[in-house]
Amino acid sequence: MKSLFSSKAKKEGSIITLQSQQEVLEAEIGDFKKLVRFLTVYHGAEAINKFKSQKARLYLRMLNNFCVKEISNAHTNATLYHGLLGKKE
Repeated sequence: MKSLFSSKAKKEGSIITLQSQQEVLEAEIGDFKKLVRFLTVYHGAEAINKFKSQKARLYLRMLNNFCVKEISNAHTNATLYHGLLGKKE
């Protein structure tokens, strides 16, 4: 309703402002598209491989700790049973 009663010069100024904003936004869209393409290439070439190798190392370390704990528990059990079987009353 406001623009209906505005002067012609004000309407033209508003149109020019909107057109300049549109041009800026179109340039930003182009920049964002470039950024998306760059990130896609980066993830495919670098980041995913680093992530996989890091997770593999973490998994192997966790598995190694688990195995050490299991060996320790088995040794404790063997010591307990040896003590129980060794007692003669």
